[in-house]
Amino acid sequence: MHDRSLGDGVYYDSQDYASFIRRIGVIVIDSVVLVFLSIVLWSTLLVVYDEFGFTDDPVRLFSVLAALGVWLYSVPLKRSRFRTVGYRVLGLMIVATKGGPPSLLTMTFRSLLWLFGPFNFLLDLAWLGADTEGQTLRDCYAGTYVVRNGARPIGTAPMHLTRYNGAGLTLAYPRVCRPSKDSPLAE
Repeated sequence: MHDRSLGDGVYYDSQDYASFIRRIGVIVIDSVVLVFLSIVLWSTLLVVYDEFGFTDDPVRLFSVLAALGVWLYSVPLKRSRFRTVGYRVLGLMIVATKGGPPSLLTMTFRSLLWLFGPFNFLLDLAWLGADTEGQTLRDCYAGTYVVRNGARPIGTAPMHLTRYNGAGLTLAYPRVCRPSKDSPLAE
């Protein structure tokens, strides 16, 4: 009898998970794209403000539009079949641990974890290097995988609450428990 209170999740071949280098590549490429788009937005606002003689400062409008643009790029676009430039160039896609594309809420939560913590960029990437499923801490808590584009799950398994203690942190999150080769559940 196995606990299935958290439901079942999918898992992939170890070669299908995004490598550390590809993940860094996505961060670099998508950061460059977002900086470029921000420069274009700022330049456009300056031209429009000058052309129409607006006297107020465009910084507030720029901040709102830039935040909206970053959300549109890193949430709906990233989870869509079109993906971000970084995901497209490096042949990656993001999927939910339950299978299929993650929801907008899941992707927003994933983005907010990086923005507001408790994880930072370096801790997230350090975790990625040690994780057998190729997940960052954000992925673990959001219930997502970053895999090669077109990758298909090789099986399903029950999800269990996994706990880790270290470096002053106590972490617990749902994780797909891939069956061992000796397990009667192995497919």
